[in-house]
Amino acid sequence: MSFDDAIAHNTFVVHCVLPFEFDASRRRLLFESNADGDLISPDHVVLDIAPFEPYANNGAQQATDHHAHEKIVMAALHAIQRGTLDKVVVSCIKHAPRASTPLEIIFERLTERYPTAFVYMLHHPKYGTWMGATPELLLHKDGETFRTVSLAGTQPFRAEPGLIWSEKLQHEQQVVTDFIVEKLSGIRSHALELNGPFTAQAGPLAHLKTDIRFHSDQSSEAIIGELQPTPAVCGLPRERALAFILENTNFDRRLYAGRIGIHMPTGEEIHFVNLRCMQVFDDHFELHVGGGIVAGSNAADEWHETEIKANVLRNLLE
Repeated sequence: MSFDDAIAHNTFVVHCVLPFEFDASRRRLLFESNADGDLISPDHVVLDIAPFEPYANNGAQQATDHHAHEKIVMAALHAIQRGTLDKVVVSCIKHAPRASTPLEIIFERLTERYPTAFVYMLHHPKYGTWMGATPELLLHKDGETFRTVSLAGTQPFRAEPGLIWSEKLQHEQQVVTDFIVEKLSGIRSHALELNGPFTAQAGPLAHLKTDIRFHSDQSSEAIIGELQPTPAVCGLPRERALAFILENTNFDRRLYAGRIGIHMPTGEEIHFVNLRCMQVFDDHFELHVGGGIVAGSNAADEWHETEIKANVLRNLLE
């Protein structure tokens, strides 16, 4: 079934490509719902989707204005000053008009522009229509060998004269790394190896990234349960940060900052945090973007960062 036909009939369909490190040919995978409701490809690859938080309505949401974003950033900074939070991720929605460009063309643009990202477009009666190009691996399972990444800190990429990472951004990334290492220590992981932090390019953006590899006899579900939501999309302490997000955000994150997982017939699994994504409507796109608030964050700078991230997607929609 084509993507447009799936939307017209309000049925399940997902088109995606894996990053080149997992699939050098970057072949397109097509998932449709089987009789049991599972999303499965013709070659028996299974896909699962988990939103950031359950939600009942997938209709349009209002864009976040500058003032509303500044207000929640200031509330986050006050909580950090009081010692209630160490970090919290504040997100927002930005609207972009939808022209006549077919979604398949936008999908191809995303695939070409982001060879190191998991690129997808999906239509699901429960979740709505979404597209994205996420650079963040949550977990890769290959037997008892696992890999995850700590990815935090964002700035425009430039090759020359090179990037300088501020103390604030380095701290933001280290917080995520420390959280992951702490969680892995409690699930009988061993042979832990860290590589980084280093600069990782994601299209026109750059992030600070640390590769983390380990061995464990635990299931991927158990490990994901420890890791998600990560400080890169939620904050620390996690429970307080999550409570702050739910209390202070006047929209649903929906699939943004949730998880999309690929299960191969061989037992290999590849799970991604759903970032750099947007929900699709008849006349507009709703772009979900965010940034980590830590001590030293500035509300104006944080809004500017969300604009930079949103422009990455806007430029592909024109």
